Amino acid sequence: MSHFRHCSNQACPNYSTPRTGWYVHIGSYHTIAHGEVSRVRCKACGRTISAQTYSIHYFAKRRLPLVDVFRRLRGGSSQRDIARTLHVSRTAIRSAVYRLGRQAMAAQVTLVGPWLAEGSVVFDGLQSSLTSKDFPCHITTAVAATGEVVLDMTHTVLRRGGVLRPAQEHRRKEKEAVWRPRRGSLTKDISLLVHEIPRFHRMPNPDAVLVIDTDEHPVYQAVIAQDRALRFWKTHGLFEHRRTPGSAPRTTGNRLFPVNYLDRLMRHRLKEHTRQTIAFGRHAVDQMHRAWIMMYDHNVVQPWRVKDGDGSACHAAVAGIDPGEIARIRKIFFRDRIDMRGVCLTGAMRKVWEGQLDGPPVRWKVGQVRAAQPRIPRFALREAARCTQGG
Repeated sequence: MSHFRHCSNQACPNYSTPRTGWYVHIGSYHTIAHGEVSRVRCKACGRTISAQTYSIHYFAKRRLPLVDVFRRLRGGSSQRDIARTLHVSRTAIRSAVYRLGRQAMAAQVTLVGPWLAEGSVVFDGLQSSLTSKDFPCHITTAVAATGEVVLDMTHTVLRRGGVLRPAQEHRRKEKEAVWRPRRGSLTKDISLLVHEIPRFHRMPNPDAVLVIDTDEHPVYQAVIAQDRALRFWKTHGLFEHRRTPGSAPRTTGNRLFPVNYLDRLMRHRLKEHTRQTIAFGRHAVDQMHRAWIMMYDHNVVQPWRVKDGDGSACHAAVAGIDPGEIARIRKIFFRDRIDMRGVCLTGAMRKVWEGQLDGPPVRWKVGQVRAAQPRIPRFALREAARCTQGG
């Protein structure tokens, strides 16, 4: 059962700095899903709260084994497959994925927010698809070269290019008459990541410069050239943009190795990126929740390298993030909702958290004009509203 951390009333002094013994037990109530649930009253404002208020299973009508869902997603199972295995509906699994995805994003801003990366920041994008091959998507990732820690991600649906057969061209025109990606969306989404770089980076010494490594995609150069902060840093000799050809060998000596390595892991672990001919993501919001679950697993759970020995150090620990904080997050990840007071979501995370990502309809032949908007619980929207974007 979850612990009583603080009062839920934002106007109460026990919300920001709860005192010892700030509440008094007033009994409990029984639920079918969660059993006996304790209830307390705040001594300062009189607000009553229950142990479920802080639980990751808050407002859930059925308590699912989130550890099993997490492990099966990481192992490449689809949500339908997990639902069949656990004998529940796929909407229940979707809700569990949303809970785990929000928890992963909360862990990200809690761990990476106070920590500032040193060294270069590497940008690159994973090419995948959404609903079908007719709508490719670009998941752009910013990774710190130190420890290969993922900093932020963004999702963009693109227009299918290349040489198409007449039947493919006809089908694309039919679908684009219903829904079409917005022009310039890739540039706008990558700008969100570039704008967040000063938040995640620090100069190790006065003579150091911020280095961003990308491939030769023209969008990166255009976005970096338009960013005001990076232009100012470049004028004062504090910023350098290095470009590496995408055809360069993908070895550890490649400057893009951190994102190349991550690209390989995503294609290996997430079903929709592994078998792109038969397994497609249906919704952009769902796709990014699954991606953030995988990023939590990469940053905090998986060992840095598989070598002789226990391999206990994860990527976040190797990068220098507080080991005590990592252990605390891992302990409560499947039990308590991570406390988000004093932290802030990035712009890209906020779009995923609040379900603002747009995408093509799944059933466009029967009259759908856009992807069905996910139902985000009100308590999750309130949590996002408490996090001031940008600091």
